[in-house]
Amino acid sequence: VSYLNDKWMPFIRGGYANDCGSLLQKSVGAGFLYQKDPGADLFGMGLNWGEVNETSFSFGLDDQVTSEAFYRFQLTQQVAITPSLEYIKNPALNPEEDNLWVFGLRARLAL
Repeated sequence: VSYLNDKWMPFIRGGYANDCGSLLQKSVGAGFLYQKDPGADLFGMGLNWGEVNETSFSFGLDDQVTSEAFYRFQLTQQVAITPSLEYIKNPALNPEEDNLWVFGLRARLAL
């Protein structure tokens, strides 16, 4: 893991699927993580663009755009809770909707 100024970690990722079966045929995402001190709470934001795989979905759908923000509460060295908020424009799995909001909650237990 590479941090800038020991606090910021930018990221970028991409993907391509050639055949059917995947949700997105092309995908590009970028964002950042911020952590004040190692092992402390963590804040992150990201944005992703994806071209819907037309061989998986026979009807023409607009590109999907997703943004997410989350905050990981490091409760103990072994336990973390992470609420997140996600906005999805043109959700491929729900084409009747123009946009969706999704609240998420993750927990991590390291033994």
